[in-house]
This record gives sequence, structure tokens and C-alpha cells, in this order.
Amino acid sequence: MPRITRRSSLILLAALTGAVAGCSSPKPAYEKEDFTQNDTYSRSVAASSAAACDAGRRALLSQGYLIDRFESARVTGHKNFQAEDGQHTQISFNIECAADGASNERSTVFATAVQDRYSIKRTANSASVGVSVLGQVSMPFGASDDSLVKTASQTVARPKFYDGFFQLLQRFLPDAQAASAPQPAPAGRGKTPPKPAPAEPAVSPDAPADTLNPAAASDTPAANGKAAPADGKTGAPADSKAAAPSDSKAAPAGSPPPAGADAAK
Repeated sequence: MPRITRRSSLILLAALTGAVAGCSSPKPAYEKEDFTQNDTYSRSVAASSAAACDAGRRALLSQGYLIDRFESARVTGHKNFQAEDGQHTQISFNIECAADGASNERSTVFATAVQDRYSIKRTANSASVGVSVLGQVSMPFGASDDSLVKTASQTVARPKFYDGFFQLLQRFLPDAQAASAPQPAPAGRGKTPPKPAPAEPAVSPDAPADTLNPAAASDTPAANGKAAPADGKTGAPADSKAAAPSDSKAAPAGSPPPAGADAAK
């Protein structure tokens, strides 16, 4: 009877030990994700998606982040940190902006930060020296190559971290909206002024008439009643007798004889 009791106790102890070991083992990461509704990583703002992302870019720049990519609906940036123990940390920030309707007057901003940790890995340099008896001997040098090796990567889940970012976004939102608003075109832009009509060439009153161009000659001062210079080809004859009729028969019938006719008789 005592043997049976002792054996049962050992079996019960082994079962309890196994149960405790099973409970203490870490759970997979996907079991921690329950997709509960919260506003840790998103906010709704009264602005277009382009203005919201521009405000997020300004918020990151105000905190010393370097912008890696900037688009109308997406912004990415990063910032580097170094701890006293030599650990290097980099925070990569990602912003996505989505419009909440066809009017694009409201949008939702999604923000996610990833923390990557790096450690310094040192590799000593060595060279091989050939010896006739011993063959090749590797002799290390004092120099070494230092490189950063990623040791951990984790998404930042602290609500206060994102609360501070969204508060800065709201602060820069009015400036971003003013920058993205369409600028009115200046008045009168796009209308070309009429070209002035070409001025007519001025004609000198003393200029000679153009005999080869009658139309131009009619516009000369000579055609307007002003005397033109006498010319043997174009001007009137200098003798006044040639201008008067020499034959009395040319006079119309019934007209009195010229005054000079009686004097000639």
C-alpha cells in the first residue's frame, strides 16, 4: 500500500511539472494580435489627404527626422539614436493618408514606427606569410573592421508616443492646408494687349511728287493745291501765252470778243 501511494505521488508531481513548464513557455507573436478597435495608430482630421501628409512631414522634420520619401498620400522618415552602452537604435516612421469620401474634405492618417537595434561587430584582419619550412603562417594585424549588425526589430506600440505625433500634426495642419490651397490667378493674366497700328510715314511738304506712281502723286502737297517745282517733263509750261487760247474760234459762240482784239485793230 505505501508503494502505491508513493508511485501515485510521483506521477502527480510529474504532471504538475509538465503543466507549469507548458504555461511558462512564450506564446507566439500572432497570438498577441487580437485586432481590437483602438486609435493608437490612426486619427481622423478635417483636411485633405495631401494636406494631412504634408502636416505629418512637417511634424517629423520638427523632431529631427530625415525624410526618405514624400508623396501626396505617403511619408517615410527615420531618426538615429545611440545609447551609452554602444547600442545603436533607428526609428523608421511611416505615414499613410487616406481620404474619407469623394469630397476629400476629411481624411484618416495612419502612423507606424519601427525600432531597429544595431550592435557593433568587429572583425580582425589577418594575413598569411609563406615560410619555406612551416608553410603559410597566418599573422593577425592590429586593425579591425567595424560594422553594424541588426540585433532586434520591433514596432513601437506605446500610445503616448503616437499621441505626441498626432498633436504635432494638428499644430502644423493649418500651414499645410494654406500651402496646398490653389492660388488665384492674377487679374488680366492671359490676355495679350492689342498691338498698336503702324504709324503712317510722315511726308515732307517740300518733297517732289512721284511721277511714276500717280496714286502717290495725288497725295503730295502739289495735288492739294500747293505749287510744285517747275519741270520740263511734268510741270506746266512757263509761258503764259501757251496756257491761254490763241485762236478766237475756240471761244464759244455769242461770247464777246476778247478785250485785246480791238486794241490789235
